[in-house]
Amino acid sequence: MVLELHRMSSEADLAEFHRLQTAAFTFGIPACVAPSPLPANWTEISIGKHVKSFQGEPDCHFLKVIDTELGGRIVAAAKWRINHHERTTEEIQKQLPKPKEDDHAAAKDFINFLIDSRLEFMGTKPFYLLHILVTDPEHSRRGAGAMLVKWGMDQADKAQLPTYLESSSQGKRLYERLGFKVVKETTFDLTKYGKEGTDIGTVMIKDPAPLSSA
Repeated sequence: MVLELHRMSSEADLAEFHRLQTAAFTFGIPACVAPSPLPANWTEISIGKHVKSFQGEPDCHFLKVIDTELGGRIVAAAKWRINHHERTTEEIQKQLPKPKEDDHAAAKDFINFLIDSRLEFMGTKPFYLLHILVTDPEHSRRGAGAMLVKWGMDQADKAQLPTYLESSSQGKRLYERLGFKVVKETTFDLTKYGKEGTDIGTVMIKDPAPLSSA
């Protein structure tokens, strides 16, 4: 089976992106964030958010890895945010997630973790942010996720900028293998949200590799 990396090009790709998120985020704090029960129009809401970013946010880059022997089926996808220049406080506020008044506790806690972490480690500085990475569970351990991460890492090295991400417990090993370092860990008590156990949100950063002098 042959894997190829491409940019997403249509709303159909974004709909598939949503499907992969739904299939992949079934454990830990990510599984607690969505409303329960889901609104009848949840799929439309989620895809609509991707469409808004795809059409109106030039710093957002949507990528997919397809399997050419499965008719071009998307087996992994990612959303990168790339900012090459210092930004104002007002500009970064537009890019930060925002908790809503009617969000439940898990969503508020997770969103506040994202906000606090991004302000602490990125602030107004230029950066490469791996915003979302998802792999179809049926196609895990095939290297598709690594392809999507390396796409941004290679560009960040050329730009001599750091790469930032928030990792789930399941993704941490991949990112460590690719050279990311843990800079912050936050434990979530899932019993607060009607689940069992705990989960850890991990902030990781990779500094750019030095440019070759050759």
